[in-house]
Amino acid sequence: MHKLAQNAINISGESGKTWIASLPDTVRILTDYWKLSNIAPVDNMSFNYVAKAICNPRQPVVLKIGFDASVIAAEKNALIYFGGNASIRLIDYNEKYNALLLEQAIPGTSLKSLYPANDKFVIDYYIDTVQRLHNKPLSNKHGFRHISDWLKILDGFNSDLLPRYLLKKTIHLKSMLLNSMVKEVLLHGDLHHDNVLKNGETWLTIDPKGIIGETEFEIAAFDFIHSTELIDNHKIKKLFLDRIKIMAAKSNLSAERIKGWVLVRLVLSAAWHIEDNGDPSLAIKLAEILNNSETT
Repeated sequence: MHKLAQNAINISGESGKTWIASLPDTVRILTDYWKLSNIAPVDNMSFNYVAKAICNPRQPVVLKIGFDASVIAAEKNALIYFGGNASIRLIDYNEKYNALLLEQAIPGTSLKSLYPANDKFVIDYYIDTVQRLHNKPLSNKHGFRHISDWLKILDGFNSDLLPRYLLKKTIHLKSMLLNSMVKEVLLHGDLHHDNVLKNGETWLTIDPKGIIGETEFEIAAFDFIHSTELIDNHKIKKLFLDRIKIMAAKSNLSAERIKGWVLVRLVLSAAWHIEDNGDPSLAIKLAEILNNSETT
């Protein structure tokens, strides 16, 4: 809860404090509203309150409450759009309390727990999940935001914490990539390893952002470098390029575009961390290593 409280306050200030203070009452209200039992908050809450529970009276569910109404609404819309296709299912939505009642993945093992020891297995199932998620044609009346909206922050960004040369390179690169996209789909938007969970014999995504873009942008959210690999910059560079090439080959996509989007996403992450009073140093370090590499 400490990290959740810190993030809520860093991002929303006094309204974040108020939200944290009212959270116990909100949980009680929603527990009664959805007739939940066995409420068990998860350990790794960061931007939303999340708890496992039982409903109806034996259905395992997840209760999720957010302090940002627009983020929760976008997730709700994305879950409806995906409709359980490589995605967890939405059971119900409470607009007043920015709350979602979700299907619970069982056993809920994450791809993160298997990485990097079983990196080839993780890559295979990650790509398979992405391809299943993206196999629905995009409706002309989708109403979702475009990745270009996310990336606008970079155009006017100014901070001594983010190297100017890196920002300038990224702005040029993202413009080039945006202008040359061919096929657009609804993306999860934040598909790192902890957001892909085992459910029975398949793997499902959780926590979608619901944003329009190309599949290479989605794959660029993959956690290419594990914390245990952050030792030798030369090895980091090789792992980056090797894994990008493997994922491009398995998905039949452009390694160069994936690499470009990885750099853009790292700098975007750094900008978001700076904006939210967080620590951008890791994202900047990885971006600089990738910027200094060349696909071979």
